[in-house]
Amino acid sequence: MIHLERSAGRIRLVLDAYFMGEDVVVLLSGGDRPHLGTITAGARLEPLQTVQLQNHKEFYITEEIAVRLRKQFRGNFAICCGAHLDDITAEEIGLLTEMGVSLGNELIMFLNKPGT
Repeated sequence: MIHLERSAGRIRLVLDAYFMGEDVVVLLSGGDRPHLGTITAGARLEPLQTVQLQNHKEFYITEEIAVRLRKQFRGNFAICCGAHLDDITAEEIGLLTEMGVSLGNELIMFLNKPGT
């Protein structure tokens, strides 16, 4: 398992990645009420597939991470994301998205280390 965290202001995000053989499942959650909002799955040579539950907008994060991950990771992957902040501002939405993508980039760097 890989565990990463980021915080800024009242935003806190946690990324946990679990290996299933050569594949990986990524859980990205945070805010006041973590939940399952969006799931993006893919593989290197397959189109990405996103499931958006209700009106959740976390696909901005999951799809950006997925596009980058499929270029660097050989296995299949699923990225599940849900972060909610009461009365979130437009600035906080941008920051939350940036933090989520940054955590995804950190995960990719970790996955590219020799012996991982």
